[in-house]
Amino acid sequence: MSALDLAFSFLLTLALHATALLGAVWLLERAGALKHPGWAELAWRFALFGALLSAPLEFVGVPGVTAASMHPEAGSPVATVTRQDVVAIPTPAPAETRTAERATPTNGRAQTVEPATLSADVAPDGSGHPVPALQAQASPPGMSLPVPTATDGEVPDVVARLLIALWLAGVLWGALRLAAQVVAVRRLARMANKRGTVAGSKLAQVAATLAGEMRIPMPTLRLLPHAHSPMVLPGANVLLPAWSEALPAAQQRAMLAHELSHLQRRDPAWRFAQSIATLPLFFHPLARHARRRLDALAEDACDARAAERLGSGRPLAECLATCLSHAGARAGQPVLAVAMAGDPGAVVRRVRNLLEKHPVKLSPLSPGLRRTAIVLAIAGIVALPGLMITTVASEDFADSLMSRLDLAGRQDVSYRSRNEQQQVDLRLAGDVIFNVGETDVVRLGRGASLELTEVRDGVKRQWDVFGKNGVIQRRYRRDGEDQPLAGEGRQWLASALPALIRESAINAEARGKRLLASGGPDALLADMALLEADHAKARYLAVLYANAKLDDAQLARSLQVVKAIEGDFEQRQTLQAALDSQTLSPVHQARVLGLAVDIGSDFELTELLISLAAKVPATGAPREAWRAALAAVSSDFERRRALEALLGRRDVAPATVQLVLESAEGIRSDFELRNVLERAARHTRGQPAVLAAYVARTGELSSDFEAREALTALINAGLVDAALANAVLDAVANLSSDFETGEVLRTLASRMPDDDALMKRYRAAARGLGDHERGQAERALDRFAVAG
Repeated sequence: MSALDLAFSFLLTLALHATALLGAVWLLERAGALKHPGWAELAWRFALFGALLSAPLEFVGVPGVTAASMHPEAGSPVATVTRQDVVAIPTPAPAETRTAERATPTNGRAQTVEPATLSADVAPDGSGHPVPALQAQASPPGMSLPVPTATDGEVPDVVARLLIALWLAGVLWGALRLAAQVVAVRRLARMANKRGTVAGSKLAQVAATLAGEMRIPMPTLRLLPHAHSPMVLPGANVLLPAWSEALPAAQQRAMLAHELSHLQRRDPAWRFAQSIATLPLFFHPLARHARRRLDALAEDACDARAAERLGSGRPLAECLATCLSHAGARAGQPVLAVAMAGDPGAVVRRVRNLLEKHPVKLSPLSPGLRRTAIVLAIAGIVALPGLMITTVASEDFADSLMSRLDLAGRQDVSYRSRNEQQQVDLRLAGDVIFNVGETDVVRLGRGASLELTEVRDGVKRQWDVFGKNGVIQRRYRRDGEDQPLAGEGRQWLASALPALIRESAINAEARGKRLLASGGPDALLADMALLEADHAKARYLAVLYANAKLDDAQLARSLQVVKAIEGDFEQRQTLQAALDSQTLSPVHQARVLGLAVDIGSDFELTELLISLAAKVPATGAPREAWRAALAAVSSDFERRRALEALLGRRDVAPATVQLVLESAEGIRSDFELRNVLERAARHTRGQPAVLAAYVARTGELSSDFEAREALTALINAGLVDAALANAVLDAVANLSSDFETGEVLRTLASRMPDDDALMKRYRAAARGLGDHERGQAERALDRFAVAG
């Protein structure tokens, strides 16, 4: 497939997927099925981001889908759109009622083809006894299969290039505008730091109280004289207009509750992500509508949370009215700044909702329902690539391709291989049984068929096998001319068919078991040495591991085959099979971990490591292999999953916990690192090295909130002795937020031992806090005075 065809196909498929997803959500909302704002927001996000995920997935699987769907026995309707021709292939009749005769189109007309060779169906053991006739219904003499005539629907290259150029120009223009908005937000933040003033103690105290109630870090509050509306900027910066200090206390609390709700929901990050998502869909009106709806739903959600926190929506409604009186026709803030009163029309609607006698209450979605919805959404994204538009058939899309479909117990296989020496296509439908030498077909199931085409050295050979009136029919053609299958034809088939059966992994399980029965693991390993395709290696390795116990030498040979597999999925699957079926020595456990490093996909590598975690300890010989494998995971999310799997072992050794904490170094996401620390907290007691590693990792957290959560988990995980208390006091020195430091100190005071040296260090840490936090920290020590 050329670059032009690939790009044009992707653009058309992206438009199709976006229309399907966004249109479905629009219809659901119009029908009143998304009355809950939480469901509406989840649905619109799924639709907006889903098309960007599902359309690329289509082009991971398009060759297999095309090859399988072009097989007439697949039993499913197919519509193929090409840039030069439009060909509609109707739904074939069921295999049981179709004629068994073959038809070859000639100049758009159907032509009946008589078999060149007839052979009685024989048993698989070669006994020659007839097998009961196939139950296919025979056609009347002379009847042929109808073949549709191609309808020209040519799209000239210049049109395709023009559309792609316009799309790229639109994406570039949108990217430049987004970059300008990012610059504007940063300029606004710098202006707030230079010309703005720190919010007064009254506003700061209200914000600190709300932040504590919402369990979010205390934001930075700045007053900006020229600001028309309160707004939230990326980085937990809240900008307030100067007039906000003169608001009544209830309105101030409502205003700050609304803005902090945006931070709690991570709306600045979501707004930026939604802006990026709409870049490739700039041409789609529903994508722009989705973005507007998501912005409105975010404001409604924050309004509802603020009203619920104050017990009434009136203070926030009054604050919004004040914003409108200062903003004039429009506030004029950057798009990426989440402003409380950006669009006057929307503000009027929100004020009316807040003043209703029975305002809508935003009950949160239950975690179970949310997880279920996410799973269904992911399933929908994975399934959506069944809808596609491709501009060409995929003859030259890939060098090697294997596609399998199971329809009602019937297996259809399409195999394609391309290289400089030859081109091979194999299409197999239904149950096809070969003889022991793999040089001929000896049995066909109901409606089964086989088509083999090879082009080598400029010569095209074709061999078709199908059933007619209960008898196997064989047809051999050379350069389009019918030839008897003898001499040169038999020699070609005896050479090509065994290699193709092996490389395509057709009947791999039965064939692999037969090799194991005749020659043991060495015979199957020798046969695998001839394989080139990853999927074939993976299938035969699975047969080997499931049906044989290997000695050390055989296991080492099999792992060499695994190492030669380039596909991440296939490599993970085979290593998983070895792990599940073989008893691995520590040396071989380390060898498996060493091979895992070669897996380029973080997801596949993590899935394997999670499986290994339950069976391979991170001590002894595999320890350093574990360290290398964990370091190979670049995604913070996936590395956290792998580390948590090690901590989830029943027998977690201190050395394992220390390895986990050391491997957590370099996790850039505070959220992911904090989750690892919380899981490791209960394993720190009585382990100075583990405790030191834990404290070192907390020092790498840039968010004081996440550091406070990690230290609180450490304190609450068990008995707090002097060593642990001193470690916590060492860690709080890295916190810059008085609020978060005070929270950690108060938690520590409730559990630490009565020790004079600790008391002295504790008071020294509290001395650096503001008056309010220091007073609370000092009062937390009253329990010792009562005890005394």
